[in-house]
Amino acid sequence: MSSLLLSLPAELLQLVVLESSTPTQKALRSTCLRLGLIATPPVFENLVIDTRNKRHVSKFLRNLCSRDGLARYVQHIHLVSFKLPRKLLSLGKEKEWTNLLATAIPYMTSLKAISCSASEKRIFTNTALWRSLSHITSLSISSWDGKQRKSTPNLRLPGLTDLTFSGYGCLEYASTLIDTSTSLTSLSVQHSLHPDDRFDPFSPSVLILFRGSQSSSLTALSLSGNLSLSVAEVPSLVPRLRNLQSLSLNMDFVPSEFWQSLRREEIYIEEKFALTTWDAEPAVFDYLCSYTGLRHLVLHIKEGGGGDGVKKVTRRHRRTLCDVDVQVGAS
Repeated sequence: MSSLLLSLPAELLQLVVLESSTPTQKALRSTCLRLGLIATPPVFENLVIDTRNKRHVSKFLRNLCSRDGLARYVQHIHLVSFKLPRKLLSLGKEKEWTNLLATAIPYMTSLKAISCSASEKRIFTNTALWRSLSHITSLSISSWDGKQRKSTPNLRLPGLTDLTFSGYGCLEYASTLIDTSTSLTSLSVQHSLHPDDRFDPFSPSVLILFRGSQSSSLTALSLSGNLSLSVAEVPSLVPRLRNLQSLSLNMDFVPSEFWQSLRREEIYIEEKFALTTWDAEPAVFDYLCSYTGLRHLVLHIKEGGGGDGVKKVTRRHRRTLCDVDVQVGAS
């Protein structure tokens, strides 16, 4: 290691390490004690675990919790699968691994977020693991393919503020999480069509997500994909959105009554408004022109007109808009 680098002031040396890529940080950490102390926290801040390599992961987790207190630096856990399994794990081995993860998490005193792919969704049925996650603030479940269940486990995350849920399976798990997470401020749900592209005439209702929740703490909501909202459901949904500042909808159809209800309840989106749909109803533009203060506007209208409405909206918010992304008639 160059003596010139080590001669830098501590603040500058720390900046060099923090601005380096993860591989470089790992290399710097192994050079000397001074750089090791600086590089250790960022190296362990984001923990990526290849869930298919159970033997390696088990050994790593044991070492993480037993040596040098490295677990305390972990802020984000990413459970991913880099390769397909050669053979299916037995239920006993799967349970043993998830229990080990549940034991390791309490040592991660700075843990804020966990992301998990559908291939590892069984961890969310592990009661011990779920209890150990009770303090996290962010949860992301991707590629969900779960089928309808008669009951869901007691998924309770009292400190959860950010939930991302994507896949084509049933929405019972997301609904339960939303119901029990009274501090939730950001929700993103992407519900896809079945991957074999077969036609499915049934689109789950948006209201399923809020079936048990009466909280109105949401400030950011993003909904996309195979979801529906009927006129009859609007009065039950809108009161839950009274604190909304960002709204992103990518749906085939949103009824005019939804926009009229937002306007009537004086729920004005000021941070970001994003809408992707086939044909925007005039009520959309009436709503957007009923207030001022919008900072970010995204409008993608696949068919039909809307050019005049867009001009009125941009003029209405011209003093506050920071960026505008408008595509009309481009399917």
